[in-house]
Amino acid sequence: MSAKLTARERMTRLLAVIPWVVEQDGALLDEISTRFDYPRKQLVDDLTQVVLFVGVHPFTPDSMIEVDITDDRVQIRYADWFAQPLRLTPEEGARLLTAGRTVLSLGDDEQATPLLRALAKLGMALGESADSAVDVRLGDAPEATLATLRRAVADQTQVELDYYTYGRDQLTTRTVDPARVFSDHGNWYLHGYCHRADDERVFRVDRVRDARATTTPITHPLEGGGASFSPDGDDPRVRLALDPRASWVVEQYPTEAVSTRDDGRIDVVMAVTAQPWLERLLLRLGPDAEVIESGEPLPADLAAAAAARILARYRS
Repeated sequence: MSAKLTARERMTRLLAVIPWVVEQDGALLDEISTRFDYPRKQLVDDLTQVVLFVGVHPFTPDSMIEVDITDDRVQIRYADWFAQPLRLTPEEGARLLTAGRTVLSLGDDEQATPLLRALAKLGMALGESADSAVDVRLGDAPEATLATLRRAVADQTQVELDYYTYGRDQLTTRTVDPARVFSDHGNWYLHGYCHRADDERVFRVDRVRDARATTTPITHPLEGGGASFSPDGDDPRVRLALDPRASWVVEQYPTEAVSTRDDGRIDVVMAVTAQPWLERLLLRLGPDAEVIESGEPLPADLAAAAAARILARYRS
């Protein structure tokens, strides 16, 4: 019997257990546990605390899967909505195709074949409607780097990263206890414990120049995920007045407060983890942004000084 299963392993087994039990018209717990290498306690928990709550709106008895365990024998009855094949409108099919492509981009290539076949069949059934599905692309992170990080998360081993910090224009080598690889707003991120910073950090995977696997077990396990950006409490804050043309800043950057002025300009409060990051943002915004207030003294000509340095670098 295997050790305690992960959530992914439990879901995989459940999807096999349910139709098998229905086809057998019931089965003993020990038989299911042995056949599917499913620890008995986890099997009972998942049948009674997961499968029993599977259903569709309005979640009445006829729309829920029924699970009954009596004298160690399991009986499963599909809800009434299983009686007929699922029928989708073209719009629903396109959304399902889009969701499937998203999952495909997140998953393991070695396990993607069944999903790929299903998406191909769905695309053929939709015909021209398939064109309305969105082709999801997440960042420019190298597949080899993602594979190294995912393997380290699964194995719970440390990784060494050559990481470029955009805000400080710095390349450093870090040892990280990886916790999770995730995507957010079109980019890939690694959440983990950074031994160089001696704290939790979130790294953009497309800024990892090299990722090297190690056999060293992690020493700082983390629970939950990290946000793609989480400023420290002592990071200085800056208040900017943005022209309406620069409203994209609110959508693309984390903000702590947003309000609209009487003149139509937008007030935003943002955390500044490094002055070079703010310089770059102000250079992008040009006359569409004005620094109104800062948590630490800033040169009045911050953007102009940064532009002068860049110009001097090009000339040299």
